[in-house]
Amino acid sequence: MNRSLKYALHFLLILATQLLLFEHLDLGLYLYPMPYLIFLLLFPCTYPTAGLMLWAFAFGFFLDVLGGPTLGLHTSACVTLAALRNGLIKTVTVKGDLDSLTVPGFVQFGALRYSFFVLLCVAIHHTAYFMLEAFSFLFFWHTLARLTCSVLLNTLLILLFQRTLFEQRR
Repeated sequence: MNRSLKYALHFLLILATQLLLFEHLDLGLYLYPMPYLIFLLLFPCTYPTAGLMLWAFAFGFFLDVLGGPTLGLHTSACVTLAALRNGLIKTVTVKGDLDSLTVPGFVQFGALRYSFFVLLCVAIHHTAYFMLEAFSFLFFWHTLARLTCSVLLNTLLILLFQRTLFEQRR
């Protein structure tokens, strides 16, 4: 399958899942499910940052326009993650491994390193998202609690989805 077509199908499938299922899932005040970040994690390790930022912009833009009352939150957080993703890959991989790796995953990184990579990615995205959403330090502890709980929830969801849906079978 053509790579661009594969990314477009992932784009549509994950966007529809986020908009139809997770946007309407009420888990309380502190848990906000955003497992759509897996879209940005499914790109190859050596994918150019500029291209990844364009995909992230498009994904965040459509998510903001179709699903949210506040425009720009998902877009800016996704673009922030896309800008830092390749640097994060370099921090969690051993020198020389990057040439042989294709798409980040449990098999390629190992369970511990991949879990750490996902945790870092989710933490960066959520920090940008929740800080822009609050846009104030007035409710700092409330925002920090939402950030922490949502990071843990979404890290677990992404690891679960990666293992069950997107991991290559041996």
